Amino acid sequence: MNKKINLTDLIKPEASTKDLSTEFEATTINLKKEVKRPPIAISIGYDDKSYGGTFYPLKFGTFGNFSVITGQEKSRKSFVKSLIEACSIGGKSNNYTSSLEIRGDFEGKWIFSIDNEQSEFDAWSNGIRISKMVGAHPEKYKVLMWREKSRKERRELLDWLFMLSPYKDNIGLVFLDGLVDFVNDPNDQSECNDFIDLIMKYTSISNCHLCGILHQNPNSEKMRGHLGTIASQRAETVAMTVNKGDYSSVSCKSVRGGKPFKDFTIRVDDEWLPYISEDNEEMIL
Repeated sequence: MNKKINLTDLIKPEASTKDLSTEFEATTINLKKEVKRPPIAISIGYDDKSYGGTFYPLKFGTFGNFSVITGQEKSRKSFVKSLIEACSIGGKSNNYTSSLEIRGDFEGKWIFSIDNEQSEFDAWSNGIRISKMVGAHPEKYKVLMWREKSRKERRELLDWLFMLSPYKDNIGLVFLDGLVDFVNDPNDQSECNDFIDLIMKYTSISNCHLCGILHQNPNSEKMRGHLGTIASQRAETVAMTVNKGDYSSVSCKSVRGGKPFKDFTIRVDDEWLPYISEDNEEMIL
């Protein structure tokens, strides 16, 4: 005669005795209390429709969320990042945006630009690019080169930045170029899920905005591996760059909870500074 199995016998003692009631209740949303929409951290242009007589900015990203810039190799993703980065700081960067207004709201907050691939000279060049566009060396702006770090070391440094560093309570914006350099295998579902979960945790706890750069698969608009799949599902905004020869087009591939910003094009001048161009070729997206 088969013995009846009691499900409680299958639960490990430590799991059955752990009291999760307080943690569970802390996750409950109070529907009697109004939760305000997250403020815009970065905006690109304005809505062409007014609401109550006001034309509101179109968001690229809000505080407490993350976004992704994607595209094929050599599609000028890093230049798009630099343009948004400089405009997020302000200064004279509006000289590079033509009639399109790109704005950030990070006054008094730290902005970190983390490069995982390039040499010291190239990382320095990217930082100097921002200083030239802004017109000064921003006081609360740091460029970090993690090329020589292992993936494990990069994750440890990122965790330190958000959880333990003296900056942790005053982070406004973090750029990660690129996201794939934090995982061992971009097709490992468990590893990629865990990493994106960390990104959501960090941005939520610090109430900052994080923007990552991630390549697309060759001849496809899909971002690389399972990392790209889960990032596209969880990101607030995905911006896509397309190389059109002498210039690149930039479009909003997806956005959550708002209207997409309008397509624009960029070129790079003789000083290797990106600027919004007036190329009117029909967008392919």
